[in-house]
Amino acid sequence: MATKFLIVSPPYDERVGGAVVLHKLCAILNRLGYESYLHPYRKRYGFKNKNSARQWFRTMKDSYRRGKGDHGRYKVNPVFDTPVLHVADDSLLRDFIVVYPEIVFGNPLNSPRVVRWFLHNPGFLTERVNYGKNELYFKYHSGIEDFHSSGSVVSNKLLKVFHCPIEDYNLNDVPLDRKGTAYCLRKGKLKPVQHDLNGSVLIDGKTNAEIASIFKRVKTFISYDTYTAYSIFAVLCGCESIVVPDEGVTKEQWYPDPADRYGLAYGFSDAEVEAAGETAHLVKEHILSDERESVENVKAAVIEINDYFDG
Repeated sequence: MATKFLIVSPPYDERVGGAVVLHKLCAILNRLGYESYLHPYRKRYGFKNKNSARQWFRTMKDSYRRGKGDHGRYKVNPVFDTPVLHVADDSLLRDFIVVYPEIVFGNPLNSPRVVRWFLHNPGFLTERVNYGKNELYFKYHSGIEDFHSSGSVVSNKLLKVFHCPIEDYNLNDVPLDRKGTAYCLRKGKLKPVQHDLNGSVLIDGKTNAEIASIFKRVKTFISYDTYTAYSIFAVLCGCESIVVPDEGVTKEQWYPDPADRYGLAYGFSDAEVEAAGETAHLVKEHILSDERESVENVKAAVIEINDYFDG
């Protein structure tokens, strides 16, 4: 039987990196010839207690009741090949590998074959982790912490899928003089502010076109979120890009692979900013390489998935 995939994801939102890469994973799988669908992530999939049977039943009942109506509200990227499967019953799921992001609590679709994709450290966003046994885990990048659960396996290969709207983030129409700062909070919103907010532009919630316009006129971008792609996008627009470190996390722990740190200053020191400037010219090629390698990463993941569940 040919491998099929059902990827549980929020609707497409260019401002949410996790949603972007989940949708792009589905598109790449379809491009490679693997029948693949998105399944809408629902807030109930983040269950708050271990006694989830009743909640699971309500979730599935809600899926059937609202499935047709959700079709018009669930946003996809029209450029991606990402058909949506709103209703998934037990008989149908036997044919699918289900891919959950790390934020999903348990196995709400009751799938016998589960891949868990760690787009961030498990528990970072949910403050709780409850995964099943005999799952296969993939980490998105080298900075994700090792996570082990009884009966499950962590792949030693990264499943990095990258999408860069290079049509927005570039050096086109960049003015000669830059001044001021921009910043984002996002997942770092609980960190104390470490820069002067006077005149600093917050990019949170803005579109790619709006953010690119800001990046092209300010001198420095400061990210309190250590893993947002906007730090890299800023470099593509010619900004100094500073990441506010997480407490107790060294630069090497943040991104063990030096290539992932190209163009980025980990902290405000002059030495960090200078070193980031020396590698900024490498960022665009690294991003284009990541785009190309995304397909190869997915190919390798499918082989490992088939070996794991059919071996």
